[in-house]
Amino acid sequence: MNHEDFVLEATDYYYKGEFDRAIDALDKAIELKPDFAEAWYNKGITFSVMGRVEEEIRAYDHALEINPRYAEAWNNKASALGRLGRYEEALEAAAKAVELNPGFPVAWCNKGAALSALGKDLEAIEAYDRAIAIQGNYVEAWYNKAVSLHNLDKPKGALKAYDRTLELNPDYPDALYNRAGLLVSTGEREKAASDLKRAIKLEPSLGEKALADDELKALLP
Repeated sequence: MNHEDFVLEATDYYYKGEFDRAIDALDKAIELKPDFAEAWYNKGITFSVMGRVEEEIRAYDHALEINPRYAEAWNNKASALGRLGRYEEALEAAAKAVELNPGFPVAWCNKGAALSALGKDLEAIEAYDRAIAIQGNYVEAWYNKAVSLHNLDKPKGALKAYDRTLELNPDYPDALYNRAGLLVSTGEREKAASDLKRAIKLEPSLGEKALADDELKALLP
């Protein structure tokens, strides 16, 4: 087998959920061709689903040492860094991804998420808008935009963005929960109660969260 065959084998193991065997196959590909950036990238993706985030980042770094213009690796590294709370580094990686590929909506969304986490919600909204301009039905970008508008105390804009999120995915529990909070604050208690009920049905842990919010708690049966 050559290095490409081992990557194909790893992909097969990945989709079967046999992640350790996928890593073994990728290691064999890398042993045969150490400068095989795709194998390192796939190794990062596999470590991601295994929850091994530090190893995931190291794998992307290897891919980027080989190919510094690998936009997908920069983007995935940004996502992994964000999961570790390393938001400044995540922002740098996402910015590199969109510099290399300005038409990459996921990278714009990751850039927005890092900006929002750093308290830069106005800039985050600009990034989400770039993502939405490329892919109008990008649910996560609409949701994140709504959250940033909510953070900025712009309820009308936030409500529109939550509405759009829920048009695209009616079963998005966090969007329903957050919209309920906006609706109750504007006196639309019946609609808020409906959203809250649906949110908790989809994600029961949101019921506990609602108990900590006086306005939402009052909507619970």
